[in-house]
Amino acid sequence: RRLVRLAVLEELRASYGIKVKSGSCLAAAKQPATAAAEVRGRGAGKIFGIPFHVLPQSLVPEYGYIPSFLVDACEYLEEHVHTEGLFRKSGSLVRLKALKSKLDQGENCLSAALPCDVAGLLKQFFRELPEPILPPHLQEGLFKAQQLGNEKKTATVLLSCLMADRTVEALRYFFNFLRTVSLRSNENRMDSSNLAVIFAPNLLHSNENEKMSASTEKK
Repeated sequence: RRLVRLAVLEELRASYGIKVKSGSCLAAAKQPATAAAEVRGRGAGKIFGIPFHVLPQSLVPEYGYIPSFLVDACEYLEEHVHTEGLFRKSGSLVRLKALKSKLDQGENCLSAALPCDVAGLLKQFFRELPEPILPPHLQEGLFKAQQLGNEKKTATVLLSCLMADRTVEALRYFFNFLRTVSLRSNENRMDSSNLAVIFAPNLLHSNENEKMSASTEKK
């Protein structure tokens, strides 16, 4: 696996001019075990602010093991995919705080919540991850890949090979969900462009919760 990662790094550098530090990639490969060690001893069942790879998981056919909260939230929102302004309209801060507290205590409360509140929780879930789901050491490479024209897709796939397996599985699941939302954009007004604008700050956030710079936001 190490040799494959090194080969991908060399291909990205030689063919596309995208440089990624090999040390960062090899460290990221060990992320699940490291995260598990970090979270040991914390309150069981907590969802928000917990390392991605140690969250309770659900097996989803064709995707693999996905964080249970992500599965529950996406399945609920698929039932309300026609809701106009889904993800754009803000939920109630009071209700969001109450829902978040209940979920962190292990309560199954999504089914009784409003779609805009669950959509708000999903954005908050990604934003509060200790590390963004799109790895920081690959973000600059992903930005550069989008400027490659016809070779954009190949370079992006190569970069995804440098992510942890669980990360790739979750991204595939979540982006397929967003595609489902965009296919109903005539009703919910949330096409792929609108969804990208809304989710970019949540998927590409910095660990210090700093505001995204103007140049980064443009990228």
